[in-house]
Amino acid sequence: MNAGRVLATSTSRNVVSEVTRDIVMRTSDMYELFELGRSVGLERQRNGSMEMLEAVVRACSDEQEHLAGALALAGGVFVATQNKHARRVCDALVRRQNGAGGPSMLRVWCELAPYIRLPNIHEVVAEAERMCDVSVLGNLAPFVSEQSVERVASAVHAASVDVLLRMEMGTASYEDAHRVVCAAAGVAQHLVDGTDRGLDRVWALVSDALASTHWASVCTSSDQIYEDVGRAGTEDYRRACTALVSYAQRQNSERADAMVNAVFALQPCLRYLPRSSVRVGRGREGAVLFYMDLLEHMAGQLATRTVNALVMPLAVRYVQSVERDWFESAHALILSVLDAGHAKVAVWYARVVLALYPQRINMDLLDISFTAAIRALAHSSSPELSQSCIDLLIARIDECAASGVERGVRRRELLCVLASQVASVPLDLLSFVMTSVDEHVDCEPLWATRRDVVGHVQDTVLESAELERRPVLASWVWRMRARVDARL
Repeated sequence: MNAGRVLATSTSRNVVSEVTRDIVMRTSDMYELFELGRSVGLERQRNGSMEMLEAVVRACSDEQEHLAGALALAGGVFVATQNKHARRVCDALVRRQNGAGGPSMLRVWCELAPYIRLPNIHEVVAEAERMCDVSVLGNLAPFVSEQSVERVASAVHAASVDVLLRMEMGTASYEDAHRVVCAAAGVAQHLVDGTDRGLDRVWALVSDALASTHWASVCTSSDQIYEDVGRAGTEDYRRACTALVSYAQRQNSERADAMVNAVFALQPCLRYLPRSSVRVGRGREGAVLFYMDLLEHMAGQLATRTVNALVMPLAVRYVQSVERDWFESAHALILSVLDAGHAKVAVWYARVVLALYPQRINMDLLDISFTAAIRALAHSSSPELSQSCIDLLIARIDECAASGVERGVRRRELLCVLASQVASVPLDLLSFVMTSVDEHVDCEPLWATRRDVVGHVQDTVLESAELERRPVLASWVWRMRARVDARL
């Protein structure tokens, strides 16, 4: 009968005590002892022989020389049974334990940390750093103090950079990335529960750790960790991202600016990529994609100088990308920038989306994007620039004036986009846009196109218009519909 079976079944206190001391003395793998304690605890609990279980725990508490082994065995018993006596013994052994207890003890500390306060947790973290064990760091991260979490975040970030570099050399695995993401999620817990004081650096380190491993989500993978989640990432990834966004949105503009500048300093490619046409590795491209998605949620907090100098150059690089994920993220970021009132790029963006239609974007996306540009200009210090955008759209409509089915479809869709602008343009430009729509509808040879434009305004545009312009628009639509019906 092996020693573990003796501990689980023996009815002699003396035998249990002697076997316990012998196992603790002879076993060098601390996690093996922990698992043994867990299995013994479960077996004794099922059999109802808790008295013998306490003999095991008592023998651990009497141990003087092999404290780490005794703690591992007693810890396994406690985690399995939540026995109060085992808890007291573990507390006492933890206080007596000097140092981390060696590399094989690290996984035991991870198991005990959710239940027992670890006064030596900084020594454990230091041992995990020495062993480069990012999984242990992530498991312990929620239990370190706010004053010490930056140290853990720095170690996780260093591991992420190593994974990124190895990925670009073709030697990193999806498991490597997953371990970093799990560790980053553990550190990010402080961003949810913390006091927000002194955690900006932690936020930057966690952000860059996730960015450096984002390639694992966006690359096509047959790995079971990522094959079903895609760009959305694993549960740990989503939890960490939620913590990052939540923390960032609680900050004022000055702190948000500083945080964004910090991540640009950590990831130099964010600065040099917009100035270069050189294609970089998939790992760096994945990092940029992550940051575009993150900055989309922060655009409303950033100062104009930060948006113009750091954020927009990234979006400009990818706004016509052939890669769908980068293309969509770039446009989402620009729309967020426009929605935040940064109108400097509005006229340029209106040109871009008109050029992308219809090959890359459909009418609905053109309508959303063009309207966002007009709305940003209408609320800016230069509302007169809205006229330039409207002129660009009208010129594009006139290009489709020739006959042909395809041109007819494009003309109808572009007319609907023009009609949508009556809800967004500055009031002093409203009359011009209404007149332009009237002229193009009256000249339209296809009755179906005239009907669709009127229906689009009546069913969609009126609902989104401000109250002060609804009476004017309603009267205008009624007159336009009367003219269209009269030409049946």
